[in-house]
Amino acid sequence: MEPRKQLLPTIRPKSHSVNLLEYTNGRLMATWFAGSREGSEDQVAVASMLEPSKKEWSDPTIILSQFDYNGDRWVPEQTCPIETSEGTTMVYTWANPLSSFKLYDRGDGKVSGEASVTSISSAITYGKVWARDLPECRPFRFRLKNGRAVDIECISGRYGLPERGIVFQGQPVLRDVKLGPAGGWLIPYHTEREPLWMHSRFLSVEGDGITGIANDVDLFEVPGCLEPALTQLLDGRWLCYMRYNLQDWPHGVSGGFIWRSESLDGGRTFSKPVLTNLRNPHSGIDVAVGKSGRLLILYNDSHQLRTPLTLGISEDEGITFSTRDIETGVGEFSYPKLHQTNDGIWRAMYTYQRDCIAEVCFEEEWLLDGRKVIGL
Repeated sequence: MEPRKQLLPTIRPKSHSVNLLEYTNGRLMATWFAGSREGSEDQVAVASMLEPSKKEWSDPTIILSQFDYNGDRWVPEQTCPIETSEGTTMVYTWANPLSSFKLYDRGDGKVSGEASVTSISSAITYGKVWARDLPECRPFRFRLKNGRAVDIECISGRYGLPERGIVFQGQPVLRDVKLGPAGGWLIPYHTEREPLWMHSRFLSVEGDGITGIANDVDLFEVPGCLEPALTQLLDGRWLCYMRYNLQDWPHGVSGGFIWRSESLDGGRTFSKPVLTNLRNPHSGIDVAVGKSGRLLILYNDSHQLRTPLTLGISEDEGITFSTRDIETGVGEFSYPKLHQTNDGIWRAMYTYQRDCIAEVCFEEEWLLDGRKVIGL
């Protein structure tokens, strides 16, 4: 089967950072955030559904907009949905208070006031803007009821989570592929506030969607690894792939590359990250293991640009990959998610030019005769 591509409907000028959940009944839900731009005050979390018998995604609906907490209004960012053992939907997210939105002025290239790296980047890109200060962000969770958020709860400082500076971004993954939703989930995140600056971690959540504990992926030896993407090999081992986001590259490395860590004890501890040969332009990645046992990765095969967007498949656990580009145009194709549905079809979803979310459906065999790339 040749790959099939479609662009999902949208309700805001800009869309970014998709996550994907397949329910036990075969329904699919994609969630992302949308607004005037990333970090804007009108940003909302949205969801689109795909029924098992359909080929086109539904029009997105707002599942969470600004909400009240601790005497302030809060703006949602990325959303990470999971299915609980009771069949309900629990969504983990992070949000910023409106009080942290400050006016940053590009002017002569200088940004007024103290700001996070992301705030500065937004100001340089968009000129004089209101942008949020990332270190103020906090973790929240809520249930979906009739397509809307209910029981919104801040979980700062709980389950070992830091109080502030948490960024949920990665695709939640089942902790044990044999157990289903009742076995629990791993929700990747990283921190963007001292003393845990650029520290990758994950939250382990039980089947009830509530009980959990945050585990360290001990990456202090290689600071700058963030936005971890997790997957489990069929023998139970875990792989963690990460982007790198510091300007001073370690070991004299020039340009951006992906880093990798492994766990031999069910995700309780991870090895010191090692540098792969896979290029990365400071952009999100995703990895997944298919029913065949092959390892797939979706990333930007570039040191500086968020194009091309490249799919890779490995039959030797990431030592080598066979790769094909699914996007090669000018612009941005980024923050991808990979998922193999119960029918064996793979779905690659990603940000398309910041305008909308795109989906490409494909089969593993299409990748096997691609160009060869050394992974490790």
